[in-house]
Order: sequence, then structure tokens, then C-alpha cells
Amino acid sequence: MTPNTAGKYVCKITLYAVIILELLWLFIETRGDFANGILFYLQAQMNIYVWGFFALLFLSSYLLGKTMGAELIKGRNPYIAAIIYGMLESAILLVYALIIVITHGQWMNMLHTIPELVLMMAIPVLLLWLVAAAILKSNMK
Repeated sequence: MTPNTAGKYVCKITLYAVIILELLWLFIETRGDFANGILFYLQAQMNIYVWGFFALLFLSSYLLGKTMGAELIKGRNPYIAAIIYGMLESAILLVYALIIVITHGQWMNMLHTIPELVLMMAIPVLLLWLVAAAILKSNMK
């Protein structure tokens, strides 16, 4: 396995996680009034900042996946590497979210939700990277 292949695997796993997450958000949004729920969901997804978030998510997954793949080839423990790169990607996404919040003047409104935001980003991203590490480890044998 090459580092490029590892980056592609991590990107593919990220895509599966995003699809599951988007379906969950769609289900939650359309629980009451289906027609309005679809409209609200589509309106939220057509936001340029959401597109930027997903672009950053996939770009960082690919680049960090390549780096993790190179470290796994050298014999590093896959789960420690997954935790390191998961935390790094969580930090990248959190910085992006904080930049958006600060530039829109919503800092005081969002100050109390920062811990929730960190947990909502860090836990799924860490799980994604742990799954990616397990899959990459099994493919390297």
C-alpha cells in the first residue's frame, strides 16, 4: 500500500461517514413537516460555508491520510497514529468553524457552545480515523 492509496481510503471512509451524517440530518429535519423539512435542509446545505467545511474535511482527510499511510508503512502503531491525526483534523475543522463565527460577529452568541462544538467535531472525527486505521492496517497485511 502506498501513501496515496491510504489517502484515498481515508477519503472514502470520510465520504461514507458524511453520507450517514447527512441522512441523519435529513431525517431529523423532516420529522414533522416533510415538505418544509426538505426545503430547510436544502437551504442549509446550499450555504457556501458548509461547502467550505466539507471541502476542508475531504482535503485534510486526504492529505493527513497520506501522511498516516506513510507512517503506517514505517511500522507505527495504527491506533496512536489515528488518534494523532484525528485530533489534528478536529483542530483544523474547529479553527475553520471559529474563524467563520468570529468573522460574522457571532462570538458572544457562540461562546457557551464551544465545548459542545468541540465534542460534536472531535468524537466523530476520532471514530472515523480509528476505523480508517483499522482498515488500513488490515489492508497492509
